[in-house]
Amino acid sequence: MMPLRLGSIELKSFSHGVTIPVDPSWGKLTGTRVHRPITIVKEFDQTTPLLYRAVCEGRTMKKATIKMYRILESGMEAEYFNIILENVKFTTVAPYLAPNGMSSTHLETLELRYEAITWKYTEGNIIYRDLWNDRCCA
Repeated sequence: MMPLRLGSIELKSFSHGVTIPVDPSWGKLTGTRVHRPITIVKEFDQTTPLLYRAVCEGRTMKKATIKMYRILESGMEAEYFNIILENVKFTTVAPYLAPNGMSSTHLETLELRYEAITWKYTEGNIIYRDLWNDRCCA
């Protein structure tokens, strides 16, 4: 892990989505958007017991930031995208071993829910923020 990221959690997998219900026959929007939980996979580490506690006790984390990096042509790593979550609840912790020895370590899947999310493309500071319970019209 890079020195600037000490104290952070390296993600092995990440998925998330926002959908909006659509009438399959007419293509008309039938409701407001639905935020799916964020699902991440990480290795077991010192945060594992704390994440179990967060789920078991229904704790809320004020803020969490997922930072994404890419390798530039120069070979340097650069942060280019952030997902900032507010009032985060961990709703699932599920340990597993990758099949056929695809990973040499123990892994765990986490699901997170949130009240607000901000997507930020760092170059140009392009930002969009949404509150999942803010019911805008369809």
